[in-house]
Amino acid sequence: MIEPVEEPSRFTDESLETLLAFCAEPRSVEEIAGHLRVEESAELTDWLESLAFTGKLQRHKGKRYQAVRIRATVGIYRRAHGYGKSGGYVVPRDQSIPTIDISSGLEEGAQDGDLVLASYKEGSPGRRRDDRARRLAGRVLSVIDSRPNEAVGVLEYSYSGRARVRLEGYNLPRYAYLQPHEVHHTRAGTVVRVKLHRKPDAQGRTRGELLGSVGSIDNPLHDLDNLVALFGFPGYFDPDAIKEAEALPADPDPSEFEGRVDLRELPVITIDPKDAEDHDDAVSIEQLEGGLVRLGVHIADVSHYISPGSALDEDARFRATSVYLPGKLIPMLPKQLSAGLCSLHDSVDRLALSCFMVFDAQGEMLRRELVKSVVRVRRYLTYEEVLPVLEGNKSCGDEVVEKLLLEGRKLADLLLGRRLKRGSLVLEIPRPHVIVDKAGLAVSVEPEKHDIAHNLIEELMLITNEAVARFLLERGLPYIGRIHPPPDEDAMDEFDEFCDELKVNPPDWERPGGVQKFLDDVKERPGFEAIHYALLRSMARAVYHAGPELHFALALDKYVHFTSPIRRYPDTLTHQVLTEYIGVGGVLRWEASSTGLPWADGSSAPAPKAKRDGKRIPDYERWEFGLPHIAAHCTERSIRADKGELAADQIKVLRLLLPKIGEAMAGTVISIAGNSVIVRLDENMAEGYVEFSELSDGWVEVHKFWAHFETGAGVRKVMLGDRMEVEIAGIDLGSRSMRLTPLGAFAQQRGWSRTRERQDRRRRRSGNGDRRKGKRRR
Repeated sequence: MIEPVEEPSRFTDESLETLLAFCAEPRSVEEIAGHLRVEESAELTDWLESLAFTGKLQRHKGKRYQAVRIRATVGIYRRAHGYGKSGGYVVPRDQSIPTIDISSGLEEGAQDGDLVLASYKEGSPGRRRDDRARRLAGRVLSVIDSRPNEAVGVLEYSYSGRARVRLEGYNLPRYAYLQPHEVHHTRAGTVVRVKLHRKPDAQGRTRGELLGSVGSIDNPLHDLDNLVALFGFPGYFDPDAIKEAEALPADPDPSEFEGRVDLRELPVITIDPKDAEDHDDAVSIEQLEGGLVRLGVHIADVSHYISPGSALDEDARFRATSVYLPGKLIPMLPKQLSAGLCSLHDSVDRLALSCFMVFDAQGEMLRRELVKSVVRVRRYLTYEEVLPVLEGNKSCGDEVVEKLLLEGRKLADLLLGRRLKRGSLVLEIPRPHVIVDKAGLAVSVEPEKHDIAHNLIEELMLITNEAVARFLLERGLPYIGRIHPPPDEDAMDEFDEFCDELKVNPPDWERPGGVQKFLDDVKERPGFEAIHYALLRSMARAVYHAGPELHFALALDKYVHFTSPIRRYPDTLTHQVLTEYIGVGGVLRWEASSTGLPWADGSSAPAPKAKRDGKRIPDYERWEFGLPHIAAHCTERSIRADKGELAADQIKVLRLLLPKIGEAMAGTVISIAGNSVIVRLDENMAEGYVEFSELSDGWVEVHKFWAHFETGAGVRKVMLGDRMEVEIAGIDLGSRSMRLTPLGAFAQQRGWSRTRERQDRRRRRSGNGDRRKGKRRR
């Protein structure tokens, strides 16, 4: 059994206490460095900025910092919209804090989209449907991060004919309004670049200035380029980074093998999707005496080629993650590395960091070690090739590889069982996998697979990340964890109410495995996917964090990313830290008790007791000060990548449905939005919305997971998991949205409605939302 790790005190934790006490009044960076007795460095400034971004410090003019001693939070400022409205509100990052109303004159110059620090206090009672909701009133203390000066969006025309640009991004206003003389005859649906003015117009709206066009939303060949611009994904690599990459050899030189464990005779395989361009992980399985199994997870040694502070390192840190769009990869590292020198191709020598773990017959870890190695992959396999071997339907033609796969599957099953027992979750939320042709046009859509072949690799990578996290903490090394906060009390209460509506017993949140048992119990229930969606909406987002905290979904408080250094910067950083530690003589070995088994280098002495000697690595203070800022940056980039990938899937799927406007289809309600019901269609897994006005001409009362509404036949209800027959009424490629109208049981038999008539007339006149082809068909 892995012994609990006594948490070492972090260098930055000690410094933070001293800092907050010292910054009772505004202090400069120079004063802070002198008081902490550290160098005035970029990393120190990054650390102070990360504390400002989290609301622990308030930044004053002249780059001076003061500790926040009042009730305050960080959030996005939004200007109030509507005739006669002034002031605005702040949407806190902390979802447990309600929206904060900001009266006119208390904005401190904040504009729509700015990240701000705002104080708050109890305000007037809320008018929302939830009695627990409360209104807060406050003021902006300071602007932490101004919204960008330039942005990319889709040009459209409002009902009144006013030209505006719909913008993407959490830190951007929803629209930027243009002057008529700027747009000339530019068509709606053109993707344009605009300059955003800080000063709003007379109506309080964000003024934009047209800088140029990027592409057309109507041209499917422009889709990915448009999305790259819309989400601000990086384009060309830094020239200095390219120079460093081009100076590297195509293959490692034998002189680089010195000091590494030679594993080239060990059977090692890689398993990846058939369209993968980078291969940074490989595995080996060895049967030992006494029913023991030794797992080897071999990860490309990116840190050998990317040293901290190099141009490659700086560019990788800026990008933070690779982005995978249908038919297009935006890599974190240049191809010379990501698809070449650091990719574990078969039958070639590659440098790696290898983590070996020994397990007993019950899947309990008995020992672990991490070494620098050189490997030679015996065979590259795709998931499609592995699955029939694991199912016993087909041979791969290599007995050694086949045995490795079968033994790996047994170990993965044991690890999954232990993970579920301790309280880990397995959410089944299908996502579309869009198949495109060489030109980038969508051909078909398949649900993403999560079969036993995928599970094999997933479990082996999860246990490796956990083992590496323990090494870092045992040695007191710099650490960027992957954490997942648990649901707050309100979220759990709302989900329990949802369960009451479904007439099912709610999960036992306190008992390990209680939530997963609940999911298992409802698995055979029709529309169970919607329950998974509801649970996902009840949970916070996983983020990177400089230190160990709980990962709720994995039921772990010690977890890092280590296994994908080609495509995630936190993994690259973890490799760099481990490499520096090994470089100063550090040994990474642990065992529950002496087994006498040989280590990777052939020695068999008992593992030495772990020493918290991580501070002896070069520039330890630089690492510790820089980690909070890096963690926040990588979190923001990973969220942006996720949204961009979902957007790419959505627009490709909607293009496939364009010829089917007017057709009736079936789907499942998966979300209740502010003024609509979100339905996922059975065909192509596409998502569309049904406006409440399509369900009711009267009142609508909205809950997080259901809605009551008035109809001519009385009060009705729609909730997550309900099946709904709908018609595709229109598709707006600019907003990547699909408007649906209900049929069958949810169809609204309307009387005359002046409001509805006016809305329909505006929609017909604008021609802005719906792309129609052919006649409507029922």
